[in-house]
Amino acid sequence: ILVFPVDAPGKVNIRNVDAARLEPGGHLNDTLIEFGLKLWLKDLEERTPDLAKQVYVFSSFFYRQLNKK
Repeated sequence: ILVFPVDAPGKVNIRNVDAARLEPGGHLNDTLIEFGLKLWLKDLEERTPDLAKQVYVFSSFFYRQLNKK
């Protein structure tokens, strides 16, 4: 139902099942956490570009890929 950021690599796709986790009593998953971090970074880029250049948000699947033999 939502893709963010639309025009950049590393897009996060929020599906209905992810959005349902935002209801009271729901639990966040890796997709929602990654979305929140990317949204926060986008806001930081607009407010404090020099600081944002020092930050990189890794995908939640980065460690799994790094750990492959």
